[in-house]
Amino acid sequence: MTVRRQLLSFAGRNVDFRVGAGALESFESMARRAVGKPVRALMISDGSIGEEREVYLERCLIDAGFHVERCAFEDASAPASFVDIATMTDAMGRAHITVDDLVLAAGSARTCSTAAFAARLWQGGTPCALIPVTLAGMALCPTTMQPLATLATTGMVALRCEPALVVCDLELVRNASDDVFCAGLVEVVAAAMADSKRSWERLGTQIDALAAHDELALTDALCMVQTARRSVMMAANPSSRHALSYGHITAEALRTCLGDAIPAWQLLAEGMRFEARLAVDACGFSVDDVFEQDDRLDDLGIPELPFELDPARFIEAFRAQQALRSNRLLVALPRTPGSIRLASVEDDVLERHARAYTASRADLLA
Repeated sequence: MTVRRQLLSFAGRNVDFRVGAGALESFESMARRAVGKPVRALMISDGSIGEEREVYLERCLIDAGFHVERCAFEDASAPASFVDIATMTDAMGRAHITVDDLVLAAGSARTCSTAAFAARLWQGGTPCALIPVTLAGMALCPTTMQPLATLATTGMVALRCEPALVVCDLELVRNASDDVFCAGLVEVVAAAMADSKRSWERLGTQIDALAAHDELALTDALCMVQTARRSVMMAANPSSRHALSYGHITAEALRTCLGDAIPAWQLLAEGMRFEARLAVDACGFSVDDVFEQDDRLDDLGIPELPFELDPARFIEAFRAQQALRSNRLLVALPRTPGSIRLASVEDDVLERHARAYTASRADLLA
């Protein structure tokens, strides 16, 4: 059993990140160190980790010295909302959780990020431990949360939750479906593109192992993702701090046009493909690097998405998504692998690439 540990520092707060096959075997000692003195813990689970592991986690908490209350949380495909936050904070109140106690969440990325948000609000910040059960959750939960939905919008309400502990046991994803793996691997490619030339080149040497779901390669990749995302979030250059939005404007524009049936990871991959092409004209991104990104996504089992879409409608949706996020109408685009910065995209450039992109996707239907 090889379990890797990273401490992610965020201006005085540390996230203790553990990853590896069998990482949960030492959960009792991890939970004991997550707070000053174990007293009370609220365990939130959506059931996806399995009843046997839920009982194991509860016993670990009890053995560590916690009095444990449990809260069942129903997972869903729709984004979480403030109703879900209210459900969790009500459970914290009933469990008499204080700022010195522990909130533990085990389940999907949606469940973990919602619990982390609720714990961050509870008494101004209560220690939170997360056990994500998907590869995408393992990639994202240590640094970011899935945004909450409101009546008017989705994707606009989020904060940096900074959980005290995130444990990623690769045994939980050993038998995951290809779609579940693809959701995490897209985030790996995006992080390597945002981190550095060295990370991008190292990813190239691990593509075959990642595609085969090799545990050591997955451990290395998840550690790289945390380093990359933490560096972007703490960057001194304001433009650099937008690197994690690479591909997301296009992904949300496609969702607006094509509906919610297409998985988010496939839309994000399409967003990265399209925005890399925009970057060729907007900021001198190499065509060879565009094709290299395409090849790496293909090699990881993330295919291009066939669809028919009017380019004018796509452009309108793209500009609308830009306007939701900024008054400056800038897009986070790669200049080189490892360097993503905000750049303006002229209307003629967007129109030319949008027409070529939608035509190529229509050709795939044939």
